[in-house]
Amino acid sequence: MIRAAHPGVDGLASMSTVWAVMEAARAGAADASCAARGFLPAVSQAVGRGAHVTGFTIGYAVAFPACLVARLVPRNNAIVYGLTDGGRAGIDLARTTTQREAEPVPALAVVTA
Repeated sequence: MIRAAHPGVDGLASMSTVWAVMEAARAGAADASCAARGFLPAVSQAVGRGAHVTGFTIGYAVAFPACLVARLVPRNNAIVYGLTDGGRAGIDLARTTTQREAEPVPALAVVTA
Protein backbone atom coordinates (compact mmCIF):
# COMPACT_ATOMS: atom_id res chain seq x y z
CA MET A 1 0.00 0.00 0.00
CA ILE A 2 1.38 3.40 -0.99
CA ARG A 3 0.70 6.36 1.23
CA ALA A 4 0.78 9.89 -0.07
CA ALA A 5 2.27 12.58 2.14
CA HIS A 6 -0.43 14.84 3.40
CA PRO A 7 0.16 18.43 4.31
CA GLY A 8 0.60 18.86 7.98
CA VAL A 9 3.24 17.99 10.49
CA ASP A 10 4.56 15.03 8.46
CA GLY A 11 4.83 17.23 5.34
CA LEU A 12 6.99 19.74 7.20
CA ALA A 13 9.17 16.96 8.61
CA SER A 14 9.75 15.52 5.15
CA MET A 15 10.62 18.98 3.79
CA SER A 16 13.14 19.53 6.56
CA THR A 17 14.66 16.15 5.76
CA VAL A 18 14.97 17.08 2.08
CA TRP A 19 16.48 20.40 3.11
CA ALA A 20 19.01 18.63 5.36
CA VAL A 21 19.95 16.23 2.54
CA MET A 22 20.46 19.15 0.15
CA GLU A 23 22.64 20.99 2.66
CA ALA A 24 24.69 17.85 3.28
CA ALA A 25 25.19 17.44 -0.49
CA ARG A 26 26.34 21.06 -0.81
CA ALA A 27 28.75 20.67 2.11
CA GLY A 28 30.09 17.43 0.65
CA ALA A 29 30.64 19.05 -2.74
CA ALA A 30 32.49 21.93 -1.10
CA ASP A 31 34.68 19.51 0.86
CA ALA A 32 35.41 17.48 -2.28
CA SER A 33 36.32 20.63 -4.20
CA CYS A 34 38.70 21.72 -1.46
CA ALA A 35 40.31 18.27 -1.34
CA ALA A 36 40.72 18.24 -5.13
CA ARG A 37 42.51 21.61 -5.04
CA GLY A 38 45.01 20.21 -2.56
CA PHE A 39 45.39 16.89 -4.43
CA LEU A 40 47.04 18.15 -7.64
CA PRO A 41 49.88 20.06 -5.96
CA ALA A 42 50.56 17.07 -3.72
CA VAL A 43 50.75 14.72 -6.73
CA SER A 44 52.95 17.18 -8.60
CA GLN A 45 55.30 17.43 -5.63
CA ALA A 46 55.48 13.64 -5.28
CA VAL A 47 56.26 13.19 -8.99
CA GLY A 48 58.94 15.89 -8.79
CA ARG A 49 60.56 14.25 -5.78
CA GLY A 50 60.49 10.87 -7.50
CA ALA A 51 62.13 12.29 -10.63
CA HIS A 52 64.80 14.01 -8.52
CA VAL A 53 65.62 10.87 -6.55
CA THR A 54 65.74 8.79 -9.75
CA GLY A 55 68.05 11.27 -11.47
CA PHE A 56 70.27 11.53 -8.42
CA THR A 57 70.54 7.76 -8.10
CA ILE A 58 71.39 7.25 -11.76
CA GLY A 59 73.88 10.11 -11.74
CA TYR A 60 75.58 8.87 -8.60
CA ALA A 61 75.60 5.26 -9.84
CA VAL A 62 77.34 6.35 -13.06
CA ALA A 63 79.59 9.17 -11.84
CA PHE A 64 81.04 7.50 -8.75
CA PRO A 65 82.35 4.32 -10.44
CA ALA A 66 83.61 6.32 -13.43
CA CYS A 67 85.57 8.70 -11.19
CA LEU A 68 86.85 5.80 -9.11
CA VAL A 69 88.14 3.96 -12.17
CA ALA A 70 89.62 7.19 -13.56
CA ARG A 71 91.57 7.66 -10.33
CA LEU A 72 92.79 4.06 -10.19
CA VAL A 73 94.06 3.77 -13.78
CA PRO A 74 97.46 5.43 -14.44
CA ARG A 75 97.37 8.25 -16.97
CA ASN A 76 100.13 7.38 -19.42
CA ASN A 77 99.34 3.93 -20.75
CA ALA A 78 97.61 2.21 -23.64
CA ILE A 79 94.29 1.74 -21.80
CA VAL A 80 93.85 5.47 -21.22
CA TYR A 81 94.82 6.30 -24.79
CA GLY A 82 92.33 3.72 -26.07
CA LEU A 83 89.55 5.06 -23.85
CA THR A 84 90.11 8.66 -24.94
CA ASP A 85 90.34 7.73 -28.63
CA GLY A 86 87.17 5.63 -28.36
CA GLY A 87 85.35 8.45 -26.57
CA ARG A 88 86.34 10.94 -29.25
CA ALA A 89 85.30 8.55 -32.02
CA GLY A 90 81.93 8.03 -30.34
CA ILE A 91 81.36 11.77 -30.02
CA ASP A 92 82.31 12.30 -33.69
CA LEU A 93 79.94 9.53 -34.79
CA ALA A 94 77.12 10.99 -32.69
CA ARG A 95 77.67 14.42 -34.27
CA THR A 96 77.67 13.11 -37.83
CA THR A 97 74.64 10.94 -37.16
CA THR A 98 72.56 13.76 -35.71
CA GLN A 99 73.52 16.45 -38.24
CA ARG A 100 70.92 17.13 -40.84
CA GLU A 101 72.24 17.32 -44.35
CA ALA A 102 70.46 18.66 -47.39
CA GLU A 103 68.97 15.75 -49.24
CA PRO A 104 70.18 15.49 -52.80
CA VAL A 105 67.58 15.98 -55.51
CA PRO A 106 67.22 12.81 -57.55
CA ALA A 107 68.32 13.22 -61.15
CA LEU A 108 65.65 12.83 -63.76
CA ALA A 109 66.30 10.36 -66.51
CA VAL A 110 66.40 11.93 -69.93
CA VAL A 111 64.70 9.87 -72.59
CA THR A 112 65.71 10.57 -76.13
CA ALA A 113 63.95 9.10 -79.10
